[in-house]
Amino acid sequence: MTKISKILEPLTPKTFDKNEIFVLVIVVLCVCILVLVHHLEPHLLQTEIIALFVFNILFGTIGDRLLAEPPFDFYNTLDYGHGEFFDSILQIVVYPIPIILFIHFYRKWKPNKIVYILLYALLLAGLEWISAKYFDVFQFNTWNISYSYVFYCFVLIANLIFVEQMKSRLIK
Repeated sequence: MTKISKILEPLTPKTFDKNEIFVLVIVVLCVCILVLVHHLEPHLLQTEIIALFVFNILFGTIGDRLLAEPPFDFYNTLDYGHGEFFDSILQIVVYPIPIILFIHFYRKWKPNKIVYILLYALLLAGLEWISAKYFDVFQFNTWNISYSYVFYCFVLIANLIFVEQMKSRLIK
């Protein structure tokens, strides 16, 4: 048993504290909101939701590996400078759901694309700032929240292109 615990030690939190509790609360909130929104008024096909999950898990994982680990090491997440179990929860559940909601509401409201991207990226950067400032989910080394804003704009544009391309191929 000690061999297994030694292997798992780098993946477990140093202490189970406010950042892990915050991640669990956010997971429950995100999943509940997505299920409720999709149940009340579905604007995305199940196929699109699954594809958006996979696409954004890829984005979150690659983004964190490139930006949060050496050689760049712009920020740390949760308790370590490397990935841990709760990082995986963030990448698999929390990162994709706000983007799926972004696409859902874009389809529902059909807003001005540029204004919607800029405002939603501001919302995402604001949520990231709250998670960093009050719950220690992120510890910025040389990263700045304004970089997150630019990154979120890029991610939202990429997701809109992705979902529009996917929709054009699904409805042929």
